Amino acid sequence: MRKSCVTYCDGIGCNASTKGALNMAKLGFNVKELLGGLDWWKRDGYETAGTQGVQGKEIKCGC
Repeated sequence: MRKSCVTYCDGIGCNASTKGALNMAKLGFNVKELLGGLDWWKRDGYETAGTQGVQGKEIKCGC
């Protein structure tokens, strides 16, 4: 079973996650891009972890 990978940037102005996802897909990885990056993730109220994490909605994976 292949593991899935998610690429993301800090915000909507960056396209590195798009390029990274494309390159990983070409190599055979099962990959998705988190549109809007961490900025939109936090604005939508989802939790993050780490020294600057925020409490938010619990994440339920639909994979």
